[in-house]
Amino acid sequence: MTPWGEALDPDAVLPEHPRPQLVRDSYLNLNGRWDHAVTHATDEERPQVWDGPILVPFSPEAPLSGVGRTLQPDEALWYRRTFTLPAGFVRDRVLLHLGAVDQDAQVRVDGTDVGGHRGGYLPFTLDVTDALVGDEHEVVVRVRDVTDTSWRSRGKQKLEPGGIWYTPQSGIWQTVWLESVPARWVDRLVLAPDLATGEVEVTVVAGGGAGEAEVTVAADGREVVRRTVPTGVATRLPLGPDVRPWSPDDPYLYDVEVRLGDDRVTSYVGMRSFGVGPDAHGRSRLLLNGEPYLHAGLLDQGYWPDGLYTPPSDAAMVHDIRTAKDLGFTMLRKHIKVEPLRWYHHCDRLGMLVWQDMVNGGRTYHPAVVTAPVLTPLRLDDSRYRAFGRQDAEGREEFLAEADATVELLRSVPSVALWVPFNEGWGQFDAAAVAARVAALDPTRPVDHASGWHDQGAGDLVSRHVYFRPYRLSRADAADPRAAVLSEYGGYSHRVEGHTWSDKEFGYRRFRDRDAFERAYLRLQHAQVGPAVDDGLAAFVYTQLADVEEETNGLLTYDRRVVKVDAEAVRASNRRLRERHDVAAGLHAPRPLAVTEREITAPVSLTLPDGRLNPAAVGWTRTPLVDTDGVGRGLRGRGRNKRWEYWAVTTPTHVVALVVSALDYAALHGIWVLDRTTGEAVAHDAIGALTGSARLPGTLGRGPVRAATRAVRIAIDEVPGGTRLRAVGERVRVDVVAHRPDGHESLGVVVAWSDTLFQYTVKDVARPATGTVWVDGVASDVPAGDSWATLDHGRGRWPYDARWNWGAGSGRTDGRVVGLQVGGRWTDGTGSVENSFLVDGRLTKISEELVWDYDPQDWLAPWRVTGTDVELTLTPFHLKESATDLKVVVSRTHQCFGHWSGRVRDAGGTWVAVRDVVGWAEDVHNRW
Repeated sequence: MTPWGEALDPDAVLPEHPRPQLVRDSYLNLNGRWDHAVTHATDEERPQVWDGPILVPFSPEAPLSGVGRTLQPDEALWYRRTFTLPAGFVRDRVLLHLGAVDQDAQVRVDGTDVGGHRGGYLPFTLDVTDALVGDEHEVVVRVRDVTDTSWRSRGKQKLEPGGIWYTPQSGIWQTVWLESVPARWVDRLVLAPDLATGEVEVTVVAGGGAGEAEVTVAADGREVVRRTVPTGVATRLPLGPDVRPWSPDDPYLYDVEVRLGDDRVTSYVGMRSFGVGPDAHGRSRLLLNGEPYLHAGLLDQGYWPDGLYTPPSDAAMVHDIRTAKDLGFTMLRKHIKVEPLRWYHHCDRLGMLVWQDMVNGGRTYHPAVVTAPVLTPLRLDDSRYRAFGRQDAEGREEFLAEADATVELLRSVPSVALWVPFNEGWGQFDAAAVAARVAALDPTRPVDHASGWHDQGAGDLVSRHVYFRPYRLSRADAADPRAAVLSEYGGYSHRVEGHTWSDKEFGYRRFRDRDAFERAYLRLQHAQVGPAVDDGLAAFVYTQLADVEEETNGLLTYDRRVVKVDAEAVRASNRRLRERHDVAAGLHAPRPLAVTEREITAPVSLTLPDGRLNPAAVGWTRTPLVDTDGVGRGLRGRGRNKRWEYWAVTTPTHVVALVVSALDYAALHGIWVLDRTTGEAVAHDAIGALTGSARLPGTLGRGPVRAATRAVRIAIDEVPGGTRLRAVGERVRVDVVAHRPDGHESLGVVVAWSDTLFQYTVKDVARPATGTVWVDGVASDVPAGDSWATLDHGRGRWPYDARWNWGAGSGRTDGRVVGLQVGGRWTDGTGSVENSFLVDGRLTKISEELVWDYDPQDWLAPWRVTGTDVELTLTPFHLKESATDLKVVVSRTHQCFGHWSGRVRDAGGTWVAVRDVVGWAEDVHNRW
């Protein structure tokens, strides 16, 4: 049960006005307790004996209905209730509205047949005035539902549910209500905004005869325009020069009032435009109000464990939309269902774009048509009707009629941004012609004609579903004049015990614990969706908002009681994707992005006993507190484990770099010395098979570090007051002590891509250095006060392919010792960053993804690193280029040494100057 189902008042079931887009004050809700009976499908006469009560508008299959039985295709479901019209309610005509009845309905009032409806997803209205007899009235509804035994539209229902197919349901599942209208009334109101001209096109459709209507548009209670318009004629009303656009970021709505004779209705309009067009680089993007806008979406099935199709309350609908918005999403793809009109109203007022699917039909789907394309590039011509279960001409005609009616129903909804006629080939036919039909009916919105597969080359989107395999935007999709969208993907499953529908679990990848689930989701967003957005991806739709029955792949549990992910982490991920989109589309230059990080103040192990990441270790430290002895241990600990110590020493005359590293299957070591006066560099590199040439302690400081090869010998030892660095190569010898002043702090960061891919790094800058460096037998002092050492220590397991930026610097400015540590790319999207600033040994953490600006065509041009609290420029004096290509292990590095200048804000909010601080910045691409 959801919280709202648990608290449901049977005497006040969904009492709100069900049609906010067209409201008048004559409203009588008929939800609540009705009688019901089930008979054989051949029985046409009203039952004399009823089976018991049913709570309308919940289907008999829904727990909240109080019935708990499935209507079979050979049965008829009957409803009955009596009502009395309030005094003064009746004006001239009385209209009976049924929000939706699944599947076919016939209605009688006071024994008179007043009409019916075919199809289970759209509202219908019956004029019952002439049938009303006496003071107390009776309404009887007879329902037939064949579910998936025919070609009729059925959505995700299946008589034998399982996996992605759900419990069948039948009967009344949206609000039943009455209203009274005068002899001539506003039957429909079509509001079409034209943002480009600042006008709204109004069409008042009258019931009971034509006439003239007075239309008023107001903004915040202030009248903007008032006009008299002929009914049945589209009339444009200007809103003036300062039209306020509607968007998810500012969901502003204008109030609309229409008077037609004695009838008065209220509505609203949002001024916005949708479309597809080129960004600044010529790539097709989805447009909102004329500019590229990222549709960051979730698949939304609209199912509830207690109400099934029917939300248990208005607040429940609001909860789903608000939660999606709070997680940073801008769009919900309403999947194979038409919701009650109040749901769209809440999207309008809260600011949530909607992709509206049409409801699928057709006969039983052939697995080779609807399932095989998950793993194969199968694309069929959808004029092969039998292959798609569309051999029935009557079924095709009914689908087209229902698609038309869906467009007409939702045409004036501001939040509906796009139409989706077909999904994954389910009952697909003539999709190109259907897309053209929908576009002709509504030219103001794009059409995704075939979501998933069996693309017929039509519509406005090239739309892919990707499960079970990594996603990347193909060159063909990027070059397609249609907008490229990832309209379904992910579907990662995480069961939350006590909040599941059944013992079965369906998802496209399973995670047993919450942290692993969350990290996998975040990595998917950053590592796969992010690069695609950079290359032109216009929208994405993650599967899905909430669990549904056996599907446990929601970000929420089915009962909506548990959010399975950290809201801030997901919000930050979506914020970052939107930023990437806007930068890639040319809307603005890159900007820094704040992250929320946790400071760790007590010792903690990086890994769990099985070798997976310990979630408690994720964060940053001011002093090394993370135990990394467990890296490489346990069943989950094997793989690309990476251990290294990198030391760099800068002196007035030289730059020295030492590296000892092990990669499980290889060891890489190096000595590099730059003579700053002559610009000459000496390099000694060594590569060892396996890791026998390297000796690296499991945890920083717990033992000596050694590299022992013919070409390179390195020894790193902790000594009183610091660390001694010794190295010998054919032309080079180094003996330096990196001193550790009392109270000196260093940055430690755990960066987690997943529970099996993670990195702990210590960046220890501005360590005073003394000693000697020999090159070709010539000794050079490492003078105290002008020489600095920096440590880059790492333990963890990396992705095979990684790119990063790293910059550091140490020196004095205005008599203070300053140390810089900046990095990026490899940490992007993880929620961790390796940025900090050191002043006289005290560390300020910079919790922001910084912006790096440099020219790969001219590495020696200035490098700029900026953020809210960082304004730094490196002016290079030397470029160090290196490349390793062992086929399995590939590394390319461009490292520029130079002088940092600028300013950084410390923990107290004071800007601290940085002038001529020696350091470096690098661009690295590694595969190992």
